[in-house]
Amino acid sequence: MTKIFGRRGLSATVGDVAQKNGMAGKGLAIVGAVIASSLVWGCASTQFYNEGPGAPTDRASGVVPDGSLGVCRIPNSKRPPIVSEKLWEDSRPCSAQTPDRYIRLGYGPGLAGAVTEADADKNMERLLNVLREGQKEDVGNNQVVSTLRNLHDYGLKDPELRDRVSRETARPSVCDYTYLLNTMSRERGKLAQGDRCAAQAFDGKVRNEVCLFDTARDEVVWLTSSWSCATHTGAITEHTSCFQLCAYDDYCAKQVSCSAPDIDLLLCAMGVCVPEPRDGIR
Repeated sequence: MTKIFGRRGLSATVGDVAQKNGMAGKGLAIVGAVIASSLVWGCASTQFYNEGPGAPTDRASGVVPDGSLGVCRIPNSKRPPIVSEKLWEDSRPCSAQTPDRYIRLGYGPGLAGAVTEADADKNMERLLNVLREGQKEDVGNNQVVSTLRNLHDYGLKDPELRDRVSRETARPSVCDYTYLLNTMSRERGKLAQGDRCAAQAFDGKVRNEVCLFDTARDEVVWLTSSWSCATHTGAITEHTSCFQLCAYDDYCAKQVSCSAPDIDLLLCAMGVCVPEPRDGIR
């Protein structure tokens, strides 16, 4: 038996354990040496690399931020008297790269039926006078209605105005523009605590919002008091509704849907063309 199997050796398990214990001891010694070395020389410092200031925000770069109104100047046009002089001077010319949602500003020859610059000035003064007279409660609305009818007739022939002409012929009665705007201009003055600016647009030069309109003109303040209800800009404020602007008057509220298409048409004829809803403004 002894010759076949040889001498009985020590237990393999015991030998492995002793060998492992020896290796563990050496490992602990190495770890201890590393720790001691770290204590002597100290830890390496963490390095942070300067990644720069990053990309500027739209507002800081002069790009119209989301939620703000953008504007551009129609090439070779004049500043509409209803538009803020500051915003006009700072605005850029409209081009093929201008977003569809921007408001187009300007009047002059070739726009709204004007053949010459003199024609354009006469048409503009005529419309401004209608706004002044239109505030009179007794005869004002008749003048506004007559002017808008003429504008409708011309607008159907003008590719720039055609889509803005309301083709609704089943209106139960004539719109009462004077009552609507007289009510809204009065109530808006109260709600806005005297602020005469009905709409602000982003000025890329000063990188902030400025008033879109020339608020030094009473007739302009009167017309634009309905801006948030009569346009597609979504400019209605969080705490103001069209019903509030109408002083909770049902008759006034009914005039909003009746008058809105014509006010939009009148604004464009006077050099402030708000994009149609299909162009990105809902």
